[in-house]
Amino acid sequence: MRQGHGSEGEGSLQQEDTPPQRPWARGHDFATLDAYLAYLEQYNGPIDLPWWREVSPGVYEKMVRMPEAKREIATRAELERRWGFAPAR
Repeated sequence: MRQGHGSEGEGSLQQEDTPPQRPWARGHDFATLDAYLAYLEQYNGPIDLPWWREVSPGVYEKMVRMPEAKREIATRAELERRWGFAPAR
C-alpha cells in the first residue's frame, strides 16, 4: 500500500496495484492504451467530449471542441504512465 493524497484526503491508503483513474471510462476496464484511446474516440468524439488523436508516431493531442481550451500534447509513454498501462513493447 502507499499513501494517497487525492480526494480522500492526506494519509488515505491505496493498493499499489490500483490503476489511476481513467477519465471517461464509464466503468470499463481496458487491457491496453490503444483499446482505451479507441474507446474515447468512438464514444467521446461524437458527443464533444475529450479524446486523444495520434498526430505523429507516438505523439498524441487531446482533442476538445472548446476554442479557448489549451492545447495538450503527450507522448505514448506519458499517457501510459498517466493511466497505469504497461509500456508497449
